[in-house]
Amino acid sequence: MGQEDTAIDAPATATTAPTPVAPRPLCGRYTNAVDAKSRVVMPSVFRPAFADGGLLTVWQDRCLAAFPAPEFDRYAAHMRRALASSGEAEPDTILRELYATTTELRLDVQGRLALPDDLRALVGIDGEVRFQGFGRRVELWPAAAVDPDEAADSRATIGLLQSTFDLAEHVEG
Repeated sequence: MGQEDTAIDAPATATTAPTPVAPRPLCGRYTNAVDAKSRVVMPSVFRPAFADGGLLTVWQDRCLAAFPAPEFDRYAAHMRRALASSGEAEPDTILRELYATTTELRLDVQGRLALPDDLRALVGIDGEVRFQGFGRRVELWPAAAVDPDEAADSRATIGLLQSTFDLAEHVEG
């Protein structure tokens, strides 16, 4: 006669939820042309973060920011909290403008995203877009907005901060 597996004979095991893994930061800088239909190819390195879509919004009146949907939700919640504690007389007016200058982001099968003309005009994006990874978002800048002196200053600051990282590692060690 064959043996039967029963729940009584099975060893008890505790189930633990897997530890959530933080998404990898969005990093890198790439430039792509805007086509005649106002579409631009999202660099392939960024596409996995937007596989389920995302949102595209004006960022500090200087560029567009592409957020994966969960990150945009965090950003919008932050804005609501900040407005609630700021004493702003018309927080709904501010939020209305935020949502008016935000659009859904969907990549087509070729990895292209549509750039609405009104958002492009607000930040000056014309023929080329510079994609800049920025941790939890991707910024879309007019390619002509690159300032070599500003980039050099930023790299010098990064170098200085990197040296303090090495020192801290030795001290904490």
